[in-house]
Amino acid sequence: MGKNRISHDDTHFLHSYSPIFSVILSVKRWLLTLLLVLPGVLSAQIGGRHVYSFLNLTPAPRAAALGGMNISTYDHDANFAYQNPALVNDSMHQQASFSVANYLAGITYGYASYSHTFEGIASFHTGVQYLSYGKMTEADVYGNQLGTFSASDLAYVVGGSIKRDQFRFGANLKLINSNISRYRSHFALGMDLGGAYISDKGNFTAGMAFRNIGFNLSRWRVADGESTPLPLDIAIGISQRLEHMPLRFSITVNNLQTPKLIFYDKNAPPEFDLSGEEIITKFPFFDNLFRHFTFGTEFLISQGFNLRAGYSHLRRQELRS
Repeated sequence: MGKNRISHDDTHFLHSYSPIFSVILSVKRWLLTLLLVLPGVLSAQIGGRHVYSFLNLTPAPRAAALGGMNISTYDHDANFAYQNPALVNDSMHQQASFSVANYLAGITYGYASYSHTFEGIASFHTGVQYLSYGKMTEADVYGNQLGTFSASDLAYVVGGSIKRDQFRFGANLKLINSNISRYRSHFALGMDLGGAYISDKGNFTAGMAFRNIGFNLSRWRVADGESTPLPLDIAIGISQRLEHMPLRFSITVNNLQTPKLIFYDKNAPPEFDLSGEEIITKFPFFDNLFRHFTFGTEFLISQGFNLRAGYSHLRRQELRS
């Protein structure tokens, strides 16, 4: 009397939904790990003061055409695993890719990758991202030219993902190097953590990524002696393919760790109007909000020919200034 009893229906309910419960527990453990790791990293992020910014360059033409940032497109393209490691999957098995692009003023960058799946274990990928600054003139403190020198950045990436029902969880590890001619090289270790949900038919995908978590092995220091962190980026995104049309739309929201993306120089002298009143700088709310958003769309005409378009409000505003 007064004791709780579990009926046959209750037992059937628990057995039917046990996979969902196990996924929820896996997600909770994954989020707990992030909560333990991220606080120290988040506190170190100061707008405009980080190193190895080349890690945020778009790795391949397809991602560039979709606005430069996409963490939710789930298909056979291994390059998406660079921005979200959870996206590497068995459809990318033994796929290799290489891309190179001219950036600005003789600067070139590129990315090469290879993916491999071990059946029943996990899918893996490895890659190299590089940025070459080209030849530059070397001079002494008096302006006398001494010749030329070069500089480059490199990131060696290895990562993988596992599948749990309709979820995938992945991680990238990065060894990062910055080299200036014969002078000292700098090294850092970085990590990306990612998750993705894929619907039954694969038409809808949601992704989340914590990119460039890490630390310097050799210190870069700014003028005031403060060390500089890696360019952390927290992003979420969704992709939806229409059921009866060859169209896929993607929305990515990134830089969530930095609410204000409009640059404001705190050391700039105040400005005054004609009446002598100080001009208070105001940040347009919607301008700042949409700097976090990247929109992309794909017209999937055939396996070998697609049309893509993307828009990044942050890039548009930065190119205007």
